[in-house]
Amino acid sequence: MPLVPSLFLLLLLHLSCSPTVQLAAADEHKYTLVAMSSLKPKATCSGYRVSPPQNITWVPLNHPHGPCSPLSDAATPSLAELLHHDQLRVDGIHMRLSNDTPGDSKKTQSDQNYQTESYGNVVHAHVGGAGHPPPLKHQGSSQLRRNIDASAAAAGSRSSSLPGVLQTFVLDTASDVPWVQCLPCPIPPCHPQVDSFYDPSRSPSSAPFSCTSPTCTGLGTYANGCVNNQCQYRVVYPDGTSTSGSYIADLLTFDASNAVPSFKFGCSHAEQGSFDSRAAGILALGGGPESLLSQTASRYGKVFAYCIPASSSYSGFFILGVPSLASSRYVVTPMVRFSQATFYGVRLRAITVGGQPLGVGPTVFAAGSVLDSRTDITRLPPTAYQALRAAFRSSMSMYRSAPPKGILDTCYDFTGVVNIKLPKITLVFDRNAVVVLDSSGILFHDCLAFASNANDRMPGILGSVQQQTIEVLYNVDGGTVGFRQGAC
Repeated sequence: MPLVPSLFLLLLLHLSCSPTVQLAAADEHKYTLVAMSSLKPKATCSGYRVSPPQNITWVPLNHPHGPCSPLSDAATPSLAELLHHDQLRVDGIHMRLSNDTPGDSKKTQSDQNYQTESYGNVVHAHVGGAGHPPPLKHQGSSQLRRNIDASAAAAGSRSSSLPGVLQTFVLDTASDVPWVQCLPCPIPPCHPQVDSFYDPSRSPSSAPFSCTSPTCTGLGTYANGCVNNQCQYRVVYPDGTSTSGSYIADLLTFDASNAVPSFKFGCSHAEQGSFDSRAAGILALGGGPESLLSQTASRYGKVFAYCIPASSSYSGFFILGVPSLASSRYVVTPMVRFSQATFYGVRLRAITVGGQPLGVGPTVFAAGSVLDSRTDITRLPPTAYQALRAAFRSSMSMYRSAPPKGILDTCYDFTGVVNIKLPKITLVFDRNAVVVLDSSGILFHDCLAFASNANDRMPGILGSVQQQTIEVLYNVDGGTVGFRQGAC
């Protein structure tokens, strides 16, 4: 073989295999060169890619499955299960926003029987007073306990030094009532969990609410009658699962300097559906008066933030209160509120792919987009999604296409590919708040991580995949949402 062609072939092989390939100068603002290995979770937990904010209290935030999760022994759902659950949640949010109720006659029999799970990113907190005795037997494995203690230590505290029992909560920005499984809690109708069950009878600070108390009468649609003069609650989630039990108060502790006395929550004794992630309950952050955010408004000013890590191999963080970073570190857009006070939202104005605007007018996004920590895949109006899909496919034409995977209709076969030339996707919100998505927020299981709503009138949903590595700052009283890129 002649020397020059041989050298050219060797150069091509090097460029296709080297993780340090540099893009041409003209492409730097349009594309990101991504190593395929960086998009796949590792077998071990790598901790924090970026150090969490200092001089403020935070707790670790982890994907529900994977090496960094305290739920790592729980079975990882298949892609089909995850996407089915995702669609049920999206359908439920849309029904609530159109003044329908989850679980009504529109839900098919197959959806009612489908075993959904309590997916969502998880945080730790202690429930119960100082007198709550330690459990006789921990329900999780010793490895799970090491994972939990390691996360607690990373946040500056050891789980054994705090009152009550450690509980793993799913963080939920689109629900109002926090709850945790409480003894007695037979399985079923309760679900197995990695943490010891909280027992209100063993906590000296626990207190039920009488049925005539203002707290109980104020539960509204979450009220569920009265048993032995104790207030009862019931919550039905967008995917059709539900929880019910007594409504009580007790101490909630995040760390040695951040505790919530008389924290009101549902003490769950029964569920419908399946919460197989093995989390202990839900930490609700919605806009209703029952949520953790509303209960702590006098201390934290209805402000919270979180950063979802790029993959299950890393940890992110959750913060109650105003972060210590300068406001100039964030791009800020007005917060959109909906007919249902539970939800928070933003308004898209434009999307660019590879530096090129889609050419979709801002009126297409007029319905706004719900910010949801538990919906995975972002939903766009069909007009916007079709334009995004066409632009993305054009930019990715050098790669082999693959069959659709459920709602993900733009998929690729990256077999043998080491580095991907991935077009940058930028979301532009009101007041020109520009957010460039991380590469982990563009591809999901080798597919474009966006899907379409049924029509342009429906609100969009900004899902957790697109939020990855970005600190999302909710200032509810201030009416703004901030984004800080590369935060975790």
